[in-house]
Amino acid sequence: MKVMVIIKGDPFSWKSHEALRVAMALGISAEVSLIFMKDGVYVLTRWHPEELYIEGFERLLENMGYVNLKAYVEDTSLEERGLNKKDLLCEVEIISLEDIKEKINRAEAVLVW
Repeated sequence: MKVMVIIKGDPFSWKSHEALRVAMALGISAEVSLIFMKDGVYVLTRWHPEELYIEGFERLLENMGYVNLKAYVEDTSLEERGLNKKDLLCEVEIISLEDIKEKINRAEAVLVW
């Protein structure tokens, strides 16, 4: 089964944490494309969640390689926020919105957070 999980919300809420957990769990038995776009790209950056008294994403991002999960980030979202690949905590493929649309069309399920 091909599943797409799109994280477009900011990293400061419970939604981004749950989206990563769901994507990881699905990656055990499905082929998962994890897309970071809009403010969701901040999930991948080096910010200081402990200053906000919330848990960071480092452990979850480190474990992505243990499941069938491929991570992508939308190029325009990075550019609009003044970010580039060196600002990200883990290895992701940078793709265009057109590529994301193609992946959505091929997915059997799409979850948007």
